[in-house]
Amino acid sequence: MTQQVVIAIGLAMIASFCFAVGAILQHHGIGNSAGDSQSTDLTPGRFKSMLHDRWWLSGSAIVAVGALLHLIGVNLAPVSVVQPVGILAVPISVIITARLRRHAPNARMVIGIVLAVVGLVMFTWFATRDPLPDTVIHPPRILIGALITLGIAFACIIPARHGPVQFRTLCWAAAGSIIYGLSTALMKVGWTMFNAGSWAHPYFWITLLGIGVCYLVGMLLIQQAHAVGAPEIVVGAMTVADPLTAVTFGIAVLGEGAHLDAVSATGMVAMGVLAAFGVFLLSKYHPDAHRSEAGEQLSVAEAAIKKGTQE
Repeated sequence: MTQQVVIAIGLAMIASFCFAVGAILQHHGIGNSAGDSQSTDLTPGRFKSMLHDRWWLSGSAIVAVGALLHLIGVNLAPVSVVQPVGILAVPISVIITARLRRHAPNARMVIGIVLAVVGLVMFTWFATRDPLPDTVIHPPRILIGALITLGIAFACIIPARHGPVQFRTLCWAAAGSIIYGLSTALMKVGWTMFNAGSWAHPYFWITLLGIGVCYLVGMLLIQQAHAVGAPEIVVGAMTVADPLTAVTFGIAVLGEGAHLDAVSATGMVAMGVLAAFGVFLLSKYHPDAHRSEAGEQLSVAEAAIKKGTQE
């Protein structure tokens, strides 16, 4: 193992810690922005309050540092080495939150974390075991792929608003993470075009605009996820859905799966499902999910009693 690879792994580990701590601080800041309101909606007023909250600003700064360290690590070592280290943010966030709330994660949560870690590590391994071909820039195909990806992300908003309470945080976070994954893929497109000397082409600037819009929309959805539920679920969804989306987009749209054999393709699908199932378990059996469900049932009961009284 070269010195560069060791440094890259170290930077990725520090970045994972930054992502976990930053997410917890952001979650705390968004909670402060709610004031006495019991609403979980990220309204314009609450968003403005969030932007002035020192906890949220500190968390955002720490996340930005983590992103920079992760980017440096990717440039020092192969993505297949650096990317799986990011999943460490999930157990780190669970451990920190457990210490802060003075409760241990239950066995099913631990199983979910293990499945998510193993699934993402093996997904990355299968994705990189074959030689990667050059990225193919085909604007119409990229546009179609981006629209399909956005459609999947926005489809997650339906259960996020109207689905079972215990899965709403996961769905909000999944929507934001899928869009973040799209922005990562578009960054690959923009970088490839820049290296090819195509930076003056309109498609290059359209791509940059798309990256900015994706980051803005993804950020809003992730903050909405923080407003609804636990930071561990948000971190879990981000560390799984983001890379799965980016890699899948690269294979399906950018021609990076040209050398992919049947074993690698099957393994990627299986491990992607395993990682997603791990985050599903984390969301389903997290204590906050049950508290949210109980609170929803209580609110419905109170509304029914109030309506009956008025009648």
